[in-house]
Amino acid sequence: MSPVPEEPARDPAAGEHSHAAEPGAAANEQAREGDVARAGAGLEAELRNWQALLQQALEAGNAFSRLALLELQLAVGDAGRLALVVLAVVPLVIFAWLGLSVLLAWWAYAALESVALGLVAFTGLQASALLLLWLAARRYARSLALPATRRQLRAIMEADNGNKPQAENP
Repeated sequence: MSPVPEEPARDPAAGEHSHAAEPGAAANEQAREGDVARAGAGLEAELRNWQALLQQALEAGNAFSRLALLELQLAVGDAGRLALVVLAVVPLVIFAWLGLSVLLAWWAYAALESVALGLVAFTGLQASALLLLWLAARRYARSLALPATRRQLRAIMEADNGNKPQAENP
């Protein structure tokens, strides 16, 4: 059976147990101080690693922000050039459409030998193009109203009110 360890002697002045009465207490104290020093060195190394990591993250963020700024400046310059291209293309598209319309009207006139039917063909082509654009604009206007988001919001509101959500139409 192993002997029961002795209780360390009590130092009444310090109010603590004195390890001086234990055999090898000085060696134990030095070992503890060494452990504390090693733990402190490990903590300092860990802090240095974190500092280096944060420094690298800061440098990467700065490099990224510089890249984004320079690329944004390039994009702004290209946007101006794109606007000039669009301004040059718009009259060409108008003239191409007008030429196509006149060609269709001329074919109607040549085939039927009627100026009135040629003008009707020209006007009909313009009206049909306007109708297609009007229908497209209505379809796009409906999507601007955010229908899927509205359906989802209605479902959330009904669920919060305790109502059963209605079946959604796709």
